[in-house]
Amino acid sequence: MAIISIASTKGGVGKTSLAFSLAKDLGYRYATNDMSVALNKYRNARYYPNKIPLYPDTVYDFGGFESPHVEEILLQSDIILLPTTNDANSIMKSLVFIKKFREKTILVFANMLENPNDAVAIREKIHEHFPGMAFTYLRRTKLLKNALESGMSASELFESNNHTQHLYRQAYGEYHKILKLFTTDGEYFSK
Repeated sequence: MAIISIASTKGGVGKTSLAFSLAKDLGYRYATNDMSVALNKYRNARYYPNKIPLYPDTVYDFGGFESPHVEEILLQSDIILLPTTNDANSIMKSLVFIKKFREKTILVFANMLENPNDAVAIREKIHEHFPGMAFTYLRRTKLLKNALESGMSASELFESNNHTQHLYRQAYGEYHKILKLFTTDGEYFSK
């Protein structure tokens, strides 16, 4: 059981679909300061336009904008997943974020990658400034987007039939690596 925050000051990096899917797969609350379709798709989803309360067993989805009280939750989080994409602005904002919260446990999540070389490039840029920073990735896929739109978690969508298992096999393997961090004993992840 944990407090998990999905945060980035960059919009459009896939925070909401990842947060929604993790919350559903873990049976956690989903709390956000940003309006989204996730609020209509999960009974444990709540929108807090002002101050977000701190709850255990919650996945927090913070919009890509500055908001009061977000820092309080981030400082109390057991782990922060920091989505980034392979563009200079996203990577720069990720580096600024890591510098600000470097005392916290952070997992950089390179998202929407066109090819595996993009993951290597992003990891090198992050490690140039923060050697050994925990890192994972997900190639460009519609798994998380389609899961959110259907109201299913990524696991539920993947397991729904043989076609989706074939279609999302690789993407689900990459997503499942993140999910396993919270469903196995021991550390959240190893660097």
